[in-house]
Amino acid sequence: MARERYLLHAGEEEINRAGAEITLKTKKDKWNNFWFYHKTHVIVAAIAVLFVAYMVYDMVTKVHPDYNIAILTSQTIPSDLSDQLAEEMEKYGEDINGDGEIVVQMNVFEIAQGEAANTMDPNMQMAGIVKFQGDVQTGDSYIYLTDDDSFVAYGTEEGLFTYLDGSLPEEGADDYENMRLTMSECKGLADTEIGEVFSDYSFSLRWIRDDLLEKKPDYYVGCKELYENLVAGTPTNAGGEDASSSAEAASSAAE
Repeated sequence: MARERYLLHAGEEEINRAGAEITLKTKKDKWNNFWFYHKTHVIVAAIAVLFVAYMVYDMVTKVHPDYNIAILTSQTIPSDLSDQLAEEMEKYGEDINGDGEIVVQMNVFEIAQGEAANTMDPNMQMAGIVKFQGDVQTGDSYIYLTDDDSFVAYGTEEGLFTYLDGSLPEEGADDYENMRLTMSECKGLADTEIGEVFSDYSFSLRWIRDDLLEKKPDYYVGCKELYENLVAGTPTNAGGEDASSSAEAASSAAE
């Protein structure tokens, strides 16, 4: 307080001389002074750097699937089973996006139907519905695997699916047997272990809006070819690796 009273009536030269008496002698003093005045800037800059680093890492390491396949079910599907199903399906696909890998992503939508919906956790039920509606809007999943309850709810009542050749049913069509293929009819999966697990499920193809077809036509053509390969039991690769690489490896082995 005495110092303030002294400086109140002091001239500029005396004030500057008094300020000069405050010196930062040690590195700790200098750091504390810097941190006091600049800590906000340092924290903001550090957060920005971490955010940019995360975005770059995510872009570099993120796996982009060649195919999205939906499992629309009223049951709970463990992730290890959906992963095993994806691995089996990858044997029948191609490297559509050209990243050297063949990746099938399973989009599981668990939505209870009928009376079962009354006993399901409402938060989980709503989460499943929101995820499913988002997928319908973006058109990511073209091939669907459904249990009976889900097919009735979204195939016969909502008209989600096309005929198995991809053509649209006429309004009022009720030949639903032509809109689904049972697992036992899918030669690529029928006799596999994972095919047995999903033996009560059937394959369907969903209708796609014209704007989505125009946006990514090659993707839907590729999905249709994957479906046809699965049905015919015609693998294109050993599973998960680029088909061209598999062919080259086989050729080298033959030589």
